[in-house]
Amino acid sequence: MNVLHLAAGNRWTGAAAPAFAEVEALRGAGVDAHYAYVGGYKLEQKIGHLDFAHALIEKAQNPLSFHRTVRAIRRFVTERGITIVHAHLTYDHWLARFAAPKGVRIARTFHSRRVLRSDPFSRALLAKTPIRCVINDTFDLPGARFTPPPVDHRQFHPEGENVRASYGIPPEATLLVAIGKLTADRGFEQILRTLAACDRNMRLMIIGHGPHRPALEALASQLSVAPRVTWAGYHEDDLAEHYRAADLLLFTEKGSDEGHRAILEAMACGVPAASYPIDGVAALTGADHIASAATPEALAAKAAELLRKSDLRNSVSHRSLEFGYARAAARLLSVYADA
Repeated sequence: MNVLHLAAGNRWTGAAAPAFAEVEALRGAGVDAHYAYVGGYKLEQKIGHLDFAHALIEKAQNPLSFHRTVRAIRRFVTERGITIVHAHLTYDHWLARFAAPKGVRIARTFHSRRVLRSDPFSRALLAKTPIRCVINDTFDLPGARFTPPPVDHRQFHPEGENVRASYGIPPEATLLVAIGKLTADRGFEQILRTLAACDRNMRLMIIGHGPHRPALEALASQLSVAPRVTWAGYHEDDLAEHYRAADLLLFTEKGSDEGHRAILEAMACGVPAASYPIDGVAALTGADHIASAATPEALAAKAAELLRKSDLRNSVSHRSLEFGYARAAARLLSVYADA
């Protein structure tokens, strides 16, 4: 079995990272799996040196570039003997439909609820897609299997350094963490209000950058929590060290990819999550990590409850193994085999 995954993203966010992780998981299981992405961006600097990552998808999305990309993918599929083309975004799905030669199966993972469309074009495309996956177990799609985002335990694990000293955070302080792009739709106002509802000795680290930070800093001052907030900025390579610095992850809003990968990465580092009632989270954490309501007060109460539990770090780290590369590869291979 030879597999090509398509992800027409240009950043290490959204569908790109979980799609790449699935390729790595399959390769770890002995499958000749490859990853096609959009060249010419920072993502190429990150993964372009890998012999299984290929910048086959052109930057522009117009009829001419679409045709050239289809030809490049078809040539790659033919030369490498690819038997399954696995798309992750709608543009990839159309590329796969036109590029896959007869006899090559098409797979699609749906990464957000908004792309589950029922228009005639989407229905026709889905009819030609025998392998259907959803990254969130609450998505309603006939014939689809749940394939949560794989977590790389080579990077995310409980043992190792943390960054508390770098930010002047005492070892004994209770540190909450939140992560995501700092935009108005990512729930960081609720994170800050949750901190305000927590014990005054608790601190918060926010990992991420974005245009909404000045507004969030102003809100932190209004809530009188600004001295307890550390703005860590964006991190990739040392992200595990930032997770390991924390005692608990706060989660109040889904991202563009609704697999909630941040929760799994934190769990792999031994950091439990306290979440608003968000579709798909319970499948990752268990129901006892979900607040009773989508309010800062309910989340603060859930955070306090979880922080009182002994040995929670070990239990969430162990639970994260269910989402590691070995189990992810086994799930995908089962889906491919059944199709």
